[in-house]
Amino acid sequence: MAITSSRQPSWKRALRPRLVLLVFVNVLTILAFLAWRERYVTKESLLQMMDERLKAVFSPDREVSTAADSVPSNFTGRATFASMICMEGDFIPVRTLVHSLQQTETNADIVVVVMMPLDDEKRDQLTKLGAKLVDTEPIKVEIDESQTSAAEKQLEKEATDKDKSEDPKRRRMCRSNAIQAWRLTQWDRVLYMHPEMLAVGNIDDVFQEPPFTATLELGGIVDDSIMLVEPNMDIYSELKRAMINTAHLPHDVGFLNYFFKDIHPLNPVYNVKAKYQALDYSRYVFGNARVFNYEGTMKPWNFWYQGPKNWRQSFHEDMIYQWRKADYSAREKLGLDKDLLEWRPKRGSKEVCEDYLAHKLDIPEKIMDKYSVLLATHSLRRQATLPFVIKQFLMSPKVDKIFVIWHDKNQPVSKNIRDLVNEAQGSVIILNQTVDSLNNRFNPVKELRTAAVLISDDDVWTPIDDIDMAFESWQRQPDSLVGFAPRVDCYDPSSETIKYCWPFRMKPPRYSIMLTKLMFMDSNFLFLWRCGLPDNILKYVDDLVNCEDIAMNFLISGVTSRPPFHIMSEEVYDFGLDGGISSNPAHFKVRGKCVQEITDLFGRNTLLSVQGSVHRYSETDFKSTTWEDFLNVLKEKEANGEQLEVVDVMSPEDIVQNDI
Repeated sequence: MAITSSRQPSWKRALRPRLVLLVFVNVLTILAFLAWRERYVTKESLLQMMDERLKAVFSPDREVSTAADSVPSNFTGRATFASMICMEGDFIPVRTLVHSLQQTETNADIVVVVMMPLDDEKRDQLTKLGAKLVDTEPIKVEIDESQTSAAEKQLEKEATDKDKSEDPKRRRMCRSNAIQAWRLTQWDRVLYMHPEMLAVGNIDDVFQEPPFTATLELGGIVDDSIMLVEPNMDIYSELKRAMINTAHLPHDVGFLNYFFKDIHPLNPVYNVKAKYQALDYSRYVFGNARVFNYEGTMKPWNFWYQGPKNWRQSFHEDMIYQWRKADYSAREKLGLDKDLLEWRPKRGSKEVCEDYLAHKLDIPEKIMDKYSVLLATHSLRRQATLPFVIKQFLMSPKVDKIFVIWHDKNQPVSKNIRDLVNEAQGSVIILNQTVDSLNNRFNPVKELRTAAVLISDDDVWTPIDDIDMAFESWQRQPDSLVGFAPRVDCYDPSSETIKYCWPFRMKPPRYSIMLTKLMFMDSNFLFLWRCGLPDNILKYVDDLVNCEDIAMNFLISGVTSRPPFHIMSEEVYDFGLDGGISSNPAHFKVRGKCVQEITDLFGRNTLLSVQGSVHRYSETDFKSTTWEDFLNVLKEKEANGEQLEVVDVMSPEDIVQNDI
C-alpha cells in the first residue's frame, strides 16, 4: 500500500515567501505610482514643477548675451546648425528655420539632413537661402507602442484624421533621427534644431557651451529639440545600436540621460514653447526668447486646418506672428508670391499686427462675463441708422465696449455719431481704417479685453435679450461660432464641386456656416485671421470683396474641430438689402464659387455641419390622450404626407386571444 506524504516539496516551501514578497513589492509599486500620478500628472502641478525648475536653474537676473556679445571660450573650430527633412511636411518649417538663422547674421554653417526624396525646386530654395544639404537614409526603428502614451496616441489619431498624409509612426521614427547630428564629423560642433523651430535672435554663443548641452524638461530629462553635440561616429553607433535593440527613441524619457552623465543645461530662452506662458517666469522667458519651438502647438504653417485639441493652451500671438513674418521674408527672397509683393505693403497685415502687438492691453486674463461688439459700417446713408443700432447694444449690461469699424477713410465721422460717442463716455470707440477692406472687420483690437466678441453688421436688428441669450450659449461652447443666420456647404455631383446652399433645402435640414450679420466668436480669432493666416487668403477676400465670413468659418472649424451653433429668434430684421453686397442678384452664385475656392486655399474643407438650434425656453405642450386617439393623430399625420412608421396595433382583445 502506497503511503502519501502531506508535506509539500521543498521547492514549493521555498517559493512561497518569494511569491509573498513579490506581491508585496508590486503593491508598493502601484501605490507609489498612484501617489506619483496624484502629485505630478495634473496640469497645475506640471506647470508648478517647471516653474520650480526654472527658479532652481536660472535667474531672471541672469544675462542673456546679444548678437554683438561673445562668450569667452577656447572653441574656434568649425560649427554648424543642423536640422532635417524626413517627411513632406518638414519642408516649409525647415525652409523658414534656415532663413531665420541667416537673418541673425550667424557665422556658422547651416546643414539640412535630407532623408526623403526632395525635388530640385525645393533643393534650390534651401541652397539659395544658405543651407548645405546632406543626403542620407533614415534610421528605421521598430516603434515600441508601449513607449507611447495614450494621450500621445490620441493626438496622433486626431492629426491623421485631419491630414491623411500624416503618418504618426513615421513621424516618431523621424524624431529618432536627431542622432544623425553625431554623424556630421566634417564639423567640430553641431547645434541640432528640431524642424519646427525658429531663431528670433543670434544664437552663435551656444557653440561656446561645452558638449553635451541641451535644455531640460521635468526632472532634468533631456529635451532633444535643441542639442549641442560633438560629432563622433562611435557615439552615433552606440546610440543607433541602443535604439534598434531596445526600440527606445532619443526623446523617450531618460534615453539620452543614460548615455550622457555630464549634461550642461541650456537656458530655456533657446527653446521657448507656448506652454511656458502659464509660468511665473513667462515674462523673462518670452522677453529674452532666442528660439521658438512650435512642436506640439499651434503650428503657423497649418493651424487653420490642423489645429491642436488644446489650441488655447498652445496659442501664443507673438510666436505665430514671428514665424509668419519670417516665412514672408523667405518667400520674398526666393522670388515667390510675386502677385503679393505689391499688395502686401499697401493692404497687407504688417502695420496692423505690429501696432496691435506693441500696444495691446497687458491683462492676465480676458473678461469672460461680458462681450465686445465689432460693428462694421461703410455707407454714408447708414449714418442715419447707425446710432439706433449702437444704442441697442448699449442697453445690455453684458456689453463691455462697442468698436465701430469706420471703413471709409475719405468720409469723416458725422456729428450725430461723434455726439453719441461722447455721451457713451468710453463705451463706444471709433476705429478709423487706413484702407477700405473687408478684412478690417476682423482686425485685432488693442483695446479689446473680453474673450467673446460679437461681429455685427450695421443693418441688422434683433431684440437685445436674444443677443444676450446667444452670448450665454457661446459661453457654454466658446470653440464654436454662435449666430442667427446659418447657411450650409453642399456637394454638387454634376460639377464635383462644393456649393453654398440654404439649410432648409437639405434633408434633414442642417447648417455648417454662420453669417457675420450677428455672430459671436472667440476674440483670439481676430489675431489668427489677420496675423496668422497666409496673405493669399486675405488677398482673395480683398479682391473679391466678399466671402470673409465663409473663410472665417473655415478658420474656426479648422482650428477647433467644432461646428457653428444657431440661435433661434422670432425677430431678426435686415434693413440693408438696398445697396449692400448681398443685394446683388449674382451674390449667391459668387458665394457658391467661394466655398470651393476657399476649400482649395485652406487645403481641405474644414466645415462641419450640425442640425440643432437653441431657442428661448417655452413650456412643452404635453397632451393627455388615449391610445386610440393617439393612433388617430398618427394616421392624420400620415395622410398629410408625413413619413411615419405606424405599426399595426393589436387591441387588448386580440392580445388576450393570442395568449390563449
